[in-house]
Order: sequence, then C-alpha cells, then structure tokens
Amino acid sequence: MRKYLIYFALLLVGCGSNGDDEFAVPDSQPVQVRHVPEITSLVLLPDIADYMAGAGNISVTAEVSFTDIGLDIQTLWIQMPDGTDISFAETQATESGTYTEVFVMSTETAGAFDVEFWLVDQAGDSSDHRYAEFRVVTDAQSSDWTNRVSGLPHALSEVIWDGDAFIAVGYGGTVLTSVDGIAWLAIESGTGADLNDVAFYGSDIFAVGDEIILHSTDHGTSWTVKDRPAEAAFEGVAINASQVVIGGQHMEWNTAIVLISEDRGDTWRAVDSWPDEGLHMNDLVYQDGLFVAPTPYFGEAWVTVSSDGKVWNEVAVSDELGWTSDTIIHDGTQFILPGTDGTVFTSFDGFNWTRLQTPVRDVSYTSAAWSGSKLVIAGAPMSWCGWFWPCDESFDVPAGISSTDGGMTWELFDIDDNYESLGLAWGNGRFVSVGQEPQFEGEGAIYTAD
Repeated sequence: MRKYLIYFALLLVGCGSNGDDEFAVPDSQPVQVRHVPEITSLVLLPDIADYMAGAGNISVTAEVSFTDIGLDIQTLWIQMPDGTDISFAETQATESGTYTEVFVMSTETAGAFDVEFWLVDQAGDSSDHRYAEFRVVTDAQSSDWTNRVSGLPHALSEVIWDGDAFIAVGYGGTVLTSVDGIAWLAIESGTGADLNDVAFYGSDIFAVGDEIILHSTDHGTSWTVKDRPAEAAFEGVAINASQVVIGGQHMEWNTAIVLISEDRGDTWRAVDSWPDEGLHMNDLVYQDGLFVAPTPYFGEAWVTVSSDGKVWNEVAVSDELGWTSDTIIHDGTQFILPGTDGTVFTSFDGFNWTRLQTPVRDVSYTSAAWSGSKLVIAGAPMSWCGWFWPCDESFDVPAGISSTDGGMTWELFDIDDNYESLGLAWGNGRFVSVGQEPQFEGEGAIYTAD
C-alpha cells in the first residue's frame, strides 16, 4: 500500500511541473536599473576676458559638480561656441563630486558665448546639457567721434552726401541739411510722416517713408510731396538715370510692394514680377546696372536683385538662420551687406555672397559707409540699453568696426554709449552718423569722425 502511495505522490509532483499556469514558476531574474548622471552646478574661471587676451587664446578652468548614483561616469563632454567638441575621460566612484578641467577659449572675437557641458556614463546615458556663458569684452575707441546734434525729438534713419551737402531724414518728417556735417539746418519737409530712406542721382533726391514720397532738386533745401498709388511703408529707394524704384510693405495687408517711376516720380506703377510677397524690402541700392535689396524672410538671409527694376529674382545669401539685414551699400567695387550678430557679407555681382570674418558678435549692424579707402560699419549691441532692456555695465561690446583692407583686418570703435547708428555717409572729408539715443526715448542724434 505504501508503494502505491509513493507512486501517486510522485505522479502529483510530476503533474505540478507540466507547464500548467496554476503551478508556473515566475522569472526571478533582477531588472537592471540605469542611473543617469546629473550636473548640479557649473562654474567657469574666468568667465570674462579682454579682447585678444593671451594673444587670442586663454586657459579657462571649468568646475563641474555632479551626482551619480550609478558610480559609473565615463566622459565629460564640452561643446565649444564654434560647434567643435572636446572630451575628458572621467572616473570617480562617488555619488557626488566635482570635476576640474582646463580648456582653451578664443578671445579673437568680442561678445558673449555659450559653452555646453554634459556627462556620459558607461551605459551611454547622458546628463542634461548645461550651459555657461563666457564673455569677451573690450574698451573700444570712441574719442574719434564728436557729437554734433543731440536731443532731437525724433530719431534719424538715414543720411547721404550728394556731392555738395549732407541730407539726413528721420521720423516725424524730420529733414536736416549740412555742408560740413558740423552745423545742421532743420528743413520743412511738408510732412509729419516717418521718413525711412533717402537717395540721390544727379540733382534728384528722393526720400521715402510711411505713406510718403518726397522729391528735392536743390540739395534738400525744399521738397515736393509726390502722389503715391498705395498705402505703404516704404523702406528703400534707389535712382538711376531713367528710373526711381521704391519698395516696402502694404500698411493694410502686410505684403511686399515695389513701385517704379520713369518720369521722376510723377507717375508710378506697381512691379508685378516680385518673387514673393513675404520678401519685404528693407533697403535698396543701385550700382553697376543692378538694383539690390536686402529682403530677409522668416529669419533667413536673402536679397532680391534686378537689372531693370521690373524683373526681380530672389537670391539666398546664407543658410544661417536668425540673420537679417537692414542696410546695404556699394563701395565702388562690391556690394556690402551688414546684419545682425556682427555679420557682414560681400558680393561682386549681387548673386554670389561671401561672409567676412568680423571681430564682434552680439551687435546688429544697421549702417555702413565707404570713404574711398576705409569701410566703416556701425549699429548697436543687440543687448543695448533701451526702453525694454536693462543696462549691463559689465558687458562692453563695441558697436562699430572699420577696415582699410577689404575686411581682412578690423579696428573696433564705439561712437557713444547708448547710441544706435542708423545711417552713415562720407563726404567733405568726414564720416557722418545719424541715429537715436534709445535710453532717452529715441531722441535723434548726429556724430562725426574725420
């Protein structure tokens, strides 16, 4: 009897291991836990340096504090402002600590630069990326510039030299003239509209602005208001022997508009070959048989060009996003296109553009002039003191650059603190800058430099 009981018990044991779900043995293998490292603090020493310190390069110490439950950090990665990566092999079997590493920063360009840090462990897991700001500052030369006019009720937007006189235009219908750039005379323009641009050919001078077209034939001493066929904010004007071309955007529809006149502004017709209604003309220049207009589109760098003012073609200047330009000039040899973030492009034909290496970033260049031997470009720091921005006294970025060798080398300068140059011209042996003092609610000002 015992024999049969033992056999029956064995049979039951065997039935318990036949794969029936009721008797299945669960998988007891432990689940692997991955611990991602964290950067808890980040300090650069120093985090500010003088322009061209260390002959263009200085050593910077990074103090990177971290936590890592997994105790397996393998690499500290650093991405430099130019996009290149450097790495440091790291091992430290503690849940928290600090890595101290030394790397080299360039001081050849003034401005603020983000340096990116992250940690990677042996499993390939990365910490969140952390950023530290490194600043390169300079005390630029400002003594060469003299204030001639300040406290004007409206900002000045552009200035030209027509061979006999400087003519400056601005908001509120402001027109000023001067034969030497030092003494200025206010002129009755016949309008209170904002004036955005002015150009000349021979004795003809045209100024354009918000729903206004003005014409002068006596060096800006008197002006005639011309009929305009559309309600538009005109931002650019250029003239040749037979044509006047103006452009901007419709006030109502916010679309591009380009007008052409072949009778010196008596009649106008709209250009119907403009390539894209979203390409608003910011400025316009005519030289060597070509009209060229900066027309940034959603933060992309474009110009629009025409040989006759009637048929236009859009041209990509650069694939760099976030770049715009409000001004363009010609130096007798090439077109010069300054813009935001310290950027300057040049072109001999209006279609093929080359970026010049400039020594400053964080500056928006809004004016340029050529003397015959010197190129001067100016604007304002992109973080300048103004209506909506606090002043950062510790961050000194020059708002101007000049070159006598086609942009191969540059000198840095400031016109004045808290001043934005909106227009530049060369004439009668000196540069004239017109613009605004934003800290004082956009009051107009004029500066000169010999």
